[in-house]
Amino acid sequence: MSLAREGYDVRQFEPGDGAAVASLYETVFGDERTERWFDWKFRENPFVDHVPITLAVDPDDGVVGARPMFALPMAVGRTEFLALQPCDAMVHPDHRRQGLFTRMTERAIDRYDDHEAALFFNFPNEQSAAGNRKLGWRDVGALTTYYRVQSPRAWVDPDGGVETVAATAVDVVATGYLRARDALAPSVEGVTIARRPEPPAELLASLYRSAVPTGFHSVRNEAYVRWRYRNPRWSYRTYVARDDADRPLAAAVVGRKSAGGTTAVRLTDVVPTPPDEGSLAALLAAVLSDNRDADAVAAPPCLPGELLARFGFHPDTELPLSLAGSATIHVARPATVDADDWTLFGRSVTDADNWALTFGEQDTS
Repeated sequence: MSLAREGYDVRQFEPGDGAAVASLYETVFGDERTERWFDWKFRENPFVDHVPITLAVDPDDGVVGARPMFALPMAVGRTEFLALQPCDAMVHPDHRRQGLFTRMTERAIDRYDDHEAALFFNFPNEQSAAGNRKLGWRDVGALTTYYRVQSPRAWVDPDGGVETVAATAVDVVATGYLRARDALAPSVEGVTIARRPEPPAELLASLYRSAVPTGFHSVRNEAYVRWRYRNPRWSYRTYVARDDADRPLAAAVVGRKSAGGTTAVRLTDVVPTPPDEGSLAALLAAVLSDNRDADAVAAPPCLPGELLARFGFHPDTELPLSLAGSATIHVARPATVDADDWTLFGRSVTDADNWALTFGEQDTS
């Protein structure tokens, strides 16, 4: 390793950089990422014509920093634009405290001005959030996620250190509570649920267009659906609510991932956003029936909390779940910042009420 701390080259990703970025990812996060995952997330993204990663390169050590961007087609109402979500920020431990995070982020901002992208938004941890704020991001607010915790043992002790008897007792109590919630959950007449192993792009796009959200959201066109749900780290299943005449009313794309001995399930997307209460209740009942073995089921902030509560979901911004972790931080900034105008297409980007987010807009890979 070079001891020099000058002469870093901050530049855009080039075709031969893939292996170096993968190695850096494993060094920084202790987690391997496959070439298939990298291709899906960056090379195959249909909404940019390049790999949206800014790198810091040391003359001796090679790639020592990376500032990737998750490119998404976004809209507010029916006004569409490109947004970029900073994600997976990496600096090699031997090259930290050299200002590389700041330099890479500033280069990315310069690269993606309002001629190409209109908005940056992301969900950083506390450390990264401080860096974002210094570079012009502002807080939108804590982003609520609703959880139905089906195995409290896995939630509070994913490594399995809790005494077996106590852990089993906690899970038994949780099972009894959720059975009671399920018994009281609303029943729906005249709605049937069809299950699809692959997200049907045309159907989901049609349901999206039937009631486009007014807040900031991803555009669920066919290209987005076909790309977004090829993430190899998750498996996806689509649930479609239909009426007595077999007309589609709403749909939910449900992601499932098992890692480290726990299984997580997410209502990754729901269209329309949100659907009518009857359709949503029928979708929830079907999803929960099929995923009783999951340790937790998560629902996005755009769904009605009162209905979710009837199915045993609780927000992570309130007790008791707030004791187990911190809420998701949501920050944003227009690509071109005017100190006196933080609106985009007439909507304030820092007003949480102007956002209609599912997990589709969140980098959860």
